[in-house]
Amino acid sequence: MFSKQEQWSWIKIQCARGRTARQCHHDLQEACGESALPYRTVARWVKAFNEGCQNVADMRRPGRPSVSEEEVYALTALLNSDRRHMICELARETGLAHTTVLHILKERLGMRKTASRWVPHDLTEMQKWLQYDAARNHLERYEREGEAFLRRIIMLDETWA
Repeated sequence: MFSKQEQWSWIKIQCARGRTARQCHHDLQEACGESALPYRTVARWVKAFNEGCQNVADMRRPGRPSVSEEEVYALTALLNSDRRHMICELARETGLAHTTVLHILKERLGMRKTASRWVPHDLTEMQKWLQYDAARNHLERYEREGEAFLRRIIMLDETWA
């Protein structure tokens, strides 16, 4: 029936007339029925307007903050300079929370930490061809040199993937 913003505007007018949160909520329920804002929401808005808030746009509320493109860009720039950063270092240098840095790396940039370096989760076509070429070269060397070639290979464990 009435949008949230329309109801907030109405609450602002009622606050200017000196109405309480209970009175505003009661009047909203009469006018809007089931679509009226809950009492706690009305009370928050009444408090905000009584404290001098003039804007009827949605108020900030607690929860997971959104990540800006500038923050993603700053993190990308740091990783481009050195992919061996630890999360705590990245958080300290960007001023972001540890969990926010981890979220950006994994969800926004699609990266994972492999052998102490942040790398893209999916390989590019060029990287796939380079890996194919390296595997083919190893197979050819194994066919030429046999078990002696395998004894010279050193295996490294990934830190996490």
